[in-house]
Amino acid sequence: MFKDQKLKGSFNLNSTKFKVDDFLTKSDETTTTSTSNKLKIPAFLDITLNANANTVIYDDINLEKVSGKILIKDETVSLKNLKTSVFGGNIGFDGEVSTKGTTSKFNMDLNLNELNIADSFSKLEMLKAIAPIAKSVEGKINSKIKVSGNLGEDMTPQLKSISGDLLGQLLNTKLKASNSKVLSLLGSKVDFLDVNKLNLNDVSALFTFNNGEVSVKPFNLKYKDVAINVGGSHGFDNSMNYNITFDVPVKYLGTSVTNAIAKLTPKDAAEVKSIPVNATLTGSFSSPNFSSNIKSATENLVKSLVEKQKQSLINQGKDKLKDLLSGSDKKDSTATTDKTKDKIKNVLGGLFNKKKDTTKNN
Repeated sequence: MFKDQKLKGSFNLNSTKFKVDDFLTKSDETTTTSTSNKLKIPAFLDITLNANANTVIYDDINLEKVSGKILIKDETVSLKNLKTSVFGGNIGFDGEVSTKGTTSKFNMDLNLNELNIADSFSKLEMLKAIAPIAKSVEGKINSKIKVSGNLGEDMTPQLKSISGDLLGQLLNTKLKASNSKVLSLLGSKVDFLDVNKLNLNDVSALFTFNNGEVSVKPFNLKYKDVAINVGGSHGFDNSMNYNITFDVPVKYLGTSVTNAIAKLTPKDAAEVKSIPVNATLTGSFSSPNFSSNIKSATENLVKSLVEKQKQSLINQGKDKLKDLLSGSDKKDSTATTDKTKDKIKNVLGGLFNKKKDTTKNN
């Protein structure tokens, strides 16, 4: 180390408090335009650390009960089966951080187990950018994250450079709509929905991100007897474009619908259970816009119910005409036939007599 040579070895590292910055050096890089201080992983190290630490301080985050293998070589730190307790749960790490070259890079696989959502997604800028709505969710999350990208001079991820995916499952959660303008707007625009009572338990969602854009694969929510499907995208710049489909039971659509259904036959009424209502959330998380087709969807439903009622009345008329022609006494088929013949004769006779009378008058 003192002769500017490689320091090789294998160490068992046990620490009550380990500060990551102590193992990083600052190097001055002078160019024709500027001078910057960058944190660098020492190039002379070629070591393996079997690490156990009660507390590891990384930036402003305290990691507790840290264990695993750390390989330091060629200005790169490789993490193997690293585990830590943090944010009320625990995280498993596998990946590497490299300060070699002009741009520092990282590549990580993270396994999040029962982390407190509010703490983790508010303190970690990367998670906050991937799921900004998380600040309004109270509860725990299980998640697997694959992420890579560039690091800034302070060794924190440069958000617009990251790419990867996040698969998360929510546990024992509830929403605080007051913490989100998006949720508050949704609650004010949809009469049948109390956003604070949305059931998020065991909801799973897949987020993929690249170049500052996050795509969310459509996932399902439940509110009482209303099924909800949500999918879309948002940017690290806070912009968003989401599609929402509500499967709305007809009882929530007003008296015009319920009155129209009441006029149907019991069989037809039983077939009319719900309608899909499409909505969009656009704008940004700080200034959201909401629109839906609930008015036109309700009007179309009423029209279809009226048409169904008309068709039912027509069918009833056809049935009565058949009864008239076939007779109503099913017990005596001969008598029924005779009565029908008499009715036809009377009708025909009346027509012919009317024609004769008309001829005489002329």
